[in-house]
Parts: sequence; C-alpha cells; structure tokens
Amino acid sequence: MKHSFVINSQGLDIWRHTANGIEHVSKINADDKGARIKLQGWLANVRRSSVLIADLADERHVIERLPHTSRTDRLQLAKRKLAQHFQDAAFTSATLLPVGPEDSLAKPMLLSALPRSPSITLWLDILSEASMQGQIDAPLLTSVPFLLEHWYRRQRALPPQSLLLTLGTGGMRQIFFRQRRLAFSRVITARAASLAENLPVYREELMQTLAWLPSQRLVEGPPPVLVLATETDLQLLRELAPATNSAMDFIDIARCPGGGTDVLSLVLREAHSRGTPGHYECHSLRRARQFSAARRATWIITVATLVAGLTKTTAALIDASHLRQEAGLLVTEQQKHQTELEKLNAEALDEPGADTPDDWLDKAEDLAQDQGIAPVVILQTVAGLLDKAPWARLESLVWKKQTAWENGESGSPAKDEPQIPQTANAKHASIGTRPISIELEISLTRNEPPQAAADKLVSFWQQQYGSPIKAHIDSGTAHLRLDATLPLPEQERREKAP
Repeated sequence: MKHSFVINSQGLDIWRHTANGIEHVSKINADDKGARIKLQGWLANVRRSSVLIADLADERHVIERLPHTSRTDRLQLAKRKLAQHFQDAAFTSATLLPVGPEDSLAKPMLLSALPRSPSITLWLDILSEASMQGQIDAPLLTSVPFLLEHWYRRQRALPPQSLLLTLGTGGMRQIFFRQRRLAFSRVITARAASLAENLPVYREELMQTLAWLPSQRLVEGPPPVLVLATETDLQLLRELAPATNSAMDFIDIARCPGGGTDVLSLVLREAHSRGTPGHYECHSLRRARQFSAARRATWIITVATLVAGLTKTTAALIDASHLRQEAGLLVTEQQKHQTELEKLNAEALDEPGADTPDDWLDKAEDLAQDQGIAPVVILQTVAGLLDKAPWARLESLVWKKQTAWENGESGSPAKDEPQIPQTANAKHASIGTRPISIELEISLTRNEPPQAAADKLVSFWQQQYGSPIKAHIDSGTAHLRLDATLPLPEQERREKAP
C-alpha cells in the first residue's frame, strides 16, 4: 500500500493511494499534545511505501552561477553557498540547471532550503524511527515545487519557459520554469479568507515578480504566464491579465493531463509516478535507509544460508538413499551367487562319480570370472593379430572360457565337439584348463578391401594357431567380425586325457 505524508504549517495529512484514486486517511494537528502517540499508533505493525512532501510557504530557492570546476570542487562550492544563503536551514538541496546562452562562463545551480521548524522535525523523527523499525519505507523528502517540476517536464504542450501560478491552502504559489526545470518558487501568503479579497495582493506580487526575473538574468523579456486552477477560481484569476505585459494562459486543472480537483491531487499523483523528483538531503532518512538495507541484507544472507544447508542435507539424504539401494542390490546379487553355488554343490554331490574338490573349484572359478576383464593371454593374442594387420583397428572384443559342463562331461570335451589341432605356439594362447571363444569386431583404417582383409586375417590365424575361425563382413558398416577359438595348451590336454 502506498501513502503520502504532507507536512504543512497546520500539521500532517496522510493520503492513501489506491487503484480507484487518492483518499484522505487522517489529519494530525501540529499543536496536538498527543500527535506523536497518534502517528506512532497509526504506523504500528504495518509496512507502507511512503513519500514525505513538504508544503510550506517559507521554502526558499536561490540561483547561483558557479565557475566550471571539477565535480568535487563544485560540491564544496555548493556547500559554502548553501551555508551563506540558508544559515538556519534544516534541509538543503543543490541542483545543476541547464546552461543557457547567457551562462557560457558559469554553470547555474539551484539552491533550495526548508527552514528548521518544529513542524518538520517532529514528524521526521517519528517517521524515521518507523522506517528504522521496518514499518514504512520512506525513501526521500521532497516538496510541492519539486513535484510540480516533475510534472511540468512531461507536459510538452506547455512552453519550456514560463511562470506558473497555482493556488493552495497557504496562498498563491509562483513557480518559474527555465527549460522545464525549476528555477524559482515563492508563496504569497493568503491574508484573507476568500480569493476575491486576496486578489489585489496577488496582482501586486505578480507584477513585482515579473520585474524581478529579468534582473536575475533568468529571462529576456516578459515570460509567458500560466495560471493552473479549477474552473471556479479561474473566473476570478482572469482579472490578473491586465496587470501583466506578457502572454497569459488559463488552464483548468481538471482538463490538464494528470490533473485532478486541485493542485494537491496533482502533486500527490506525481509522488508515486515514474522517475525521481528533486528532494532534500535528510540524514535521519538516509540512516534509516542504510539500516533497513543492512537488515534486508542480513535477512537475505540468513535465508541463503538456510537454503544452502537444506540443500546440502537433502543431497546427503538422497546420496544415503542411493547407497542403501546399491547395497540392497549387491546383497541380492550375492545371495543369487550363493544360491547358485549351493545348487551346484548339491548337484555335484548327488551325481555318481562326483567331481573332486579341485574340479568343483574350477567350476566356481569359471562362474565367478566368466565375462570379466580379458586375461593377458587374450590381449596378447589379439595384439599379435593386429600387429600383422596395421590397417585394422579393434572396435570390440568379447571372450568366454568354454566350461566342462558346456562340453557335456566334466573335465573332457563332448563327443561331438570338434577336435582342435595344436601348434607349437598354442600354449601361449589359452588360459586355465578351458578353450577360449573370442569374438572380434574390426574396422579398416585405410582403403583395404574387406574381403581381402578377411582372407589375410583368417590365413594368419590358421598358420599361427590352427584353430577354427570364421570371418563375417557387415555390409552396412564394412566392419569385420571374427569368431575364433583359442586351443588348450598341448600339455594340459594330455593331462586331462583319460
């Protein structure tokens, strides 16, 4: 929820900004002894985005022309000029203005100030305390002239330079815009209850201002005068026209872009519009913003730490769950192998002429090591084959030891098993006590005809080992697949013969 706090000479007005418009919430008089308690009670336990607006008649503005210097030196000059012009000011502001043709040797700067009055400090102390506690978010202290400048800069239908007259609760405000920037503002205090009774004073003050502006080198000739008011007030304000020698336009605020029922409603709309209007330096609000930012940073760090801790804990729990699942699979696999071994043991004991313990261990070894990492003798055999064929590259290798029960008998080959001839080199191409079946997939690294390559590899294998080998050519990939059997060493075959 957005709110605006308007500080005037009577006290504090609180306005609420809603989707349907702006509505007045509360008014607290400055002379009310319970003003502090009322405002603190209204702010308690509620967070609001707020803007502080000063609507005071004694707000002052002065233009100084500073020499062209660095930014640091210009800030120091501005501080000295502010101290010279506004010795009793509680809040000051210095803003560079656009350079005109007459400002070739200096840069114009607008110096603004609000007086040091209890009507301001009382409310700022309470609002700053509420901002420190996080009840409101009050980013800046601005004023009616600054907000009117914020509005005027977007009105391209209005002239870049003019003297704008508006009516408020304190009287008539005169604001001079130079290249759409605020250059001068003053309030002619109302001395009577009605506009008709104040009109002679407003006319006289207007003539003095029009005569004073050229003396400050702000204009060359009479500037256009714009009167922004309601249709009812414009009927009386038209009597100001004969007193000026410049063009004078009367604008109905209800028909003006962004306008409303009065100038205050227009100002309140600008308080929460896009862009940052001019504002005053307020140390208490700046400390509150810094404290609020530090508190938000602490909260963010705390939340980030908690999130990181929760994430780490969740990851650890997920890892523990995965480990439990893997352990369960390992236990299941172990039980499966244990059951298979017990089954083999029972079958072996039931058969007549059961294997000896050494034979049973050979079977268990075959079961445990089947399809494991290829023994070195297989790798050496394949390496020897590839040495004879430098144009071939090994893509895959599958090997398997033939077990005794696959041959039909324990410890001897089946009757229909082909007898594998032995060679002098055969003892280097087997492992354990079983022949080895291997399957190779080979790709050709140069333009070697697949059939010729297959013939060469089969011929080498027959000469080297004399064992069966078959070659297949994959027409899709042009790869060679070799199915071969490595024989038993001759000594082992003699030992296993009956």
